Amino acid sequence: MGRGMTFSARLIAWLATCAAGAALSGPACADYLDIARFEVTEDGNGRYRVAATLSVAANTELKATWPASCTPLSREVRRLHDGSLVEFHVDCSRASPTDMKIGMPWGRDGAMLEWVRGDGVVESRILPGGSTGSVIDLSERDAEGAPAGFWTTAWQYLALGTEHVLIGWDHLAFVFCLGMLASGTRLAWLISAFTIGHSISLALAHYGVLRIPIGPVEALIALSVVLMAREALLRLRGATGAPDAEGRSSERYRQVFVTAAFGLVHGLGFASVLGGLGVSPTRTATALAFFNVGVEIGQLLFVASVLLAILGLRKVRIDRVASRAATAFVGGLGLYWTVERVIGF
Repeated sequence: MGRGMTFSARLIAWLATCAAGAALSGPACADYLDIARFEVTEDGNGRYRVAATLSVAANTELKATWPASCTPLSREVRRLHDGSLVEFHVDCSRASPTDMKIGMPWGRDGAMLEWVRGDGVVESRILPGGSTGSVIDLSERDAEGAPAGFWTTAWQYLALGTEHVLIGWDHLAFVFCLGMLASGTRLAWLISAFTIGHSISLALAHYGVLRIPIGPVEALIALSVVLMAREALLRLRGATGAPDAEGRSSERYRQVFVTAAFGLVHGLGFASVLGGLGVSPTRTATALAFFNVGVEIGQLLFVASVLLAILGLRKVRIDRVASRAATAFVGGLGLYWTVERVIGF
C-alpha cells in the first residue's frame, strides 16, 4: 500500500512538471523583452523622420498607425548587426498640434524616445508599453526639454527591472535552483550574492568598462542554470554526504562565491536591456539603481511563490519528489538553452 501511494505521488509530480514544461516551451526559447528605441526628428515644417531600433527577434513587417491628417511618405528597413532599424518619413504639416499620437507596434514592454524638435530642443522619455505596442504622443511637449523627474524615472526603471526578471525564463530558472539549493539564512546569502554580482557587472557593462558580445553571455547564462540545477539536485538527493562543521562552512562559502560569479554573468544580460532602451546619460545612475532594485523585487516575489508552492505540496506529501522533478526539468531546459545559443553564435 505504501509503495502504491509513493508511485502515485511520483506520477502526479512528474505529470505536473511535464505540463509546466509544455506551457513554458514556447517563451522559454529566449529571454526576450519587446523593448524598442524610437528617434523622432522634426524639420520644423511639419515633416518627421521616425526611426525604430529593434531587437533581432522583433517583427519588422508590423505597421505603424499615424494620425488621420498625416501622410506617410516612405518606409525603409535596414538590418543591423544586433537588430533592425525601421525608418519612416511622414508629412504632418496639416495635422492638429493636439492630435499627434503615433501608434508603434513595437515596445510592448516599454520604449525609449529621443525627440529632436524643430527648435533644436532634444527630449528624452520612457514610453510605457501595452498589448499593441507603444504610443508616441508628440503633442506632449516639455517646453524646456527637461528630462523626467527623479521619482518618475525611478518608478519607470523599478517596474522595468521587476518585469524583466518575471518574464526572463533563464533568470527565473537560476533563481529557482537557488531556492532548491538552500533555505532560510543560506538562501538569503545566496540571493544577496547573486544580486551583488549582477549589480556590479550591470554597472560596468552599461558604463562601457566591459564590452562582451551578448551571444556568449546568453550561452553562459544558460550554462549557469545547468550547473546550479546539478548542485540543487545533489542537495535534494542527499548526495553530498554529511561533512563536518568545517566542511559545511567551506561548502557554503564556495556556493556564495560561485553564485556571485554567476551573478556577474547574468548582469551582462541585464545590461543588454538597458542598452536597448538607450538610457539618457543624465539618468544613468538613477536607472541603474532602481533597475537593480526592481530585479531584486522580482527575484523575491518569485522565490516567495516557489516556497509557498512547496508548502502546499508538503501537505499532500509530494514536495520532495516534485522539487527533484522540477529541478531536473529546469536543468534539462538549461542544457537545451545552452546548446541552442551556442549553435546560434
